[in-house]
Amino acid sequence: MAVPEEIHKIIRDSGNNFHAKVARWLVEDGWHIRVSPYYMDQTQNKAREIDLVAEKAFEIQSNPGQRFSELVVRLFVECKFIQGHSVFWLSDKDEEAAERLVCHQGGGFRPYNSYTKRHHYLSEAKKVAKLFATTKSPEQDPFYKALNQVLNAQVSMKGQQLAVIDGSTSTVGGVLNYPVIVCSTFDGVYATDFLSHAEPTPLQENFQLEVQYAYANSAGSVRDEYFLIDIVEFAQLQSFSEALDRDAKSACMLLSRG
Repeated sequence: MAVPEEIHKIIRDSGNNFHAKVARWLVEDGWHIRVSPYYMDQTQNKAREIDLVAEKAFEIQSNPGQRFSELVVRLFVECKFIQGHSVFWLSDKDEEAAERLVCHQGGGFRPYNSYTKRHHYLSEAKKVAKLFATTKSPEQDPFYKALNQVLNAQVSMKGQQLAVIDGSTSTVGGVLNYPVIVCSTFDGVYATDFLSHAEPTPLQENFQLEVQYAYANSAGSVRDEYFLIDIVEFAQLQSFSEALDRDAKSACMLLSRG
């Protein structure tokens, strides 16, 4: 019996199709994934969902006789099937805030260290997105919704147990958390300069969105933190994954030194 064309259209037009495509890519690249996990949003005491949580473990070199320890890279991922046009206003990254973020990640990074400077937050993308707009209303804007979802998920779930670690054979030596928005394409995505009247240009490389994010933690205390969100085109997932591998290997080196 032939499959109705309407079924094929539902699959083609659904964001679920792209969600599954990103999940398959991550699994093939060696990531352990959780699909659409729910978490409790502490700011509104409401259950929410994120597209993917992906984890990958890296061995931390230990001294003879010490228990096997691993560093975990964990991604909080929203998958966005992009249609229409978007504009991002770019300006210089706050390098001091970015370095503080790296040093507080939990991977042994510290100021004035060559391994810290190699972290992709500091070695790539000297200009970052500060603002953005699309033809949709703010409530329906895919990037506005995605940034809230990845940041809410990270602050709410960062203390959760790691699925990729087997506690009977190894311990967690450190965790690097990253909020990530994966886009189906950068076609139609443009950049302009925040501090000048530059002509808009197509955005062709992965980039970062800089956010100062206020939220209430599980204890009810208000926090105001600086975040960088990686915005990654599906076709460039490999280069992004390689950058994370470099971050992880640097962290493992630092953690092995104590």
